[in-house]
Amino acid sequence: MRRFTLSLPDGAMAGIRFGADGPPDLVFLHATGFNALTYRELLEPLGERFRVVALDQRGHGLSRLPAVPRELPGWELYGRDMRAVFDALGDGPPLVLAGHSMGGAVSMMAAERHADRIASLVLLDPVMPTAEWIAKLYAPQDLDARIKGLPIAHGASRRRAWFASKREAIDAYRGRGAFATWVGRFLEDYVEDGFAPMSDGDGVTLTCAAAWEAATFASSRHNGADLLARVPVPVTILVGEMGSVSRAVDDAASRTTARRAIETVPGTTHFVPMERPDLVRQRLVAALEARIGAAMVGAPGLEPGTR
Repeated sequence: MRRFTLSLPDGAMAGIRFGADGPPDLVFLHATGFNALTYRELLEPLGERFRVVALDQRGHGLSRLPAVPRELPGWELYGRDMRAVFDALGDGPPLVLAGHSMGGAVSMMAAERHADRIASLVLLDPVMPTAEWIAKLYAPQDLDARIKGLPIAHGASRRRAWFASKREAIDAYRGRGAFATWVGRFLEDYVEDGFAPMSDGDGVTLTCAAAWEAATFASSRHNGADLLARVPVPVTILVGEMGSVSRAVDDAASRTTARRAIETVPGTTHFVPMERPDLVRQRLVAALEARIGAAMVGAPGLEPGTR
């Protein structure tokens, strides 16, 4: 694993690389509140065969981009960042873009706008709200009211931001709440870049500020079905069996002729990559191999019959 930064017009975006240098075969985007390093256990083995990049999105991890909660227009800001990301990564053949939760939604936004840079998407329980859900969320226009009315956002706004050490944070999280079903070292890797030393040396604090995380949860505006229907590249979607946020996935799949492979993963929650990294890695490899095969025959996207 190697760390790097991308120079974007308004700041620096941090990331990690696995595999050889050069144009990436796979770019991975994390979920709200997390960071690229969280997914090391999933992505690191892929570096033996492929060039893999995972990014800290705006306001998350080690990135240093402006992240002012009241100036967040919606997730389209994250989507717009991807244009600058592609420019910073330089020219290369179309890549596989993958993302978890919010990262999946941002991946769809990027594919809609920049299909020439993307061979296919692999989405891990992507946030796909319905039109009715969005209308309810935005019934109060005030950000504070939206946060208060959305339990996940309200909970994020009240997150404990300080621990005496990263080890104390790990011990506090292990086996609890959203972290209860995580396997392997996902939790340790999340905390490693999810907390940073205080400037005075007194403990560690969140790298994704609670206010930014809460604002992100409360600023989703995209209609999931409409967005997926507009994506022109092949898409593989893994959906959690319990508590999935991919509410509109079936509706979206019925509204397009583009290839959509949708799979509900038994026994999983919204945290599919942290619970079944083996299965997720298989689907990523399939997309990467299909990309290579398509390039060899000069055709875009995934070949028929692959997963």
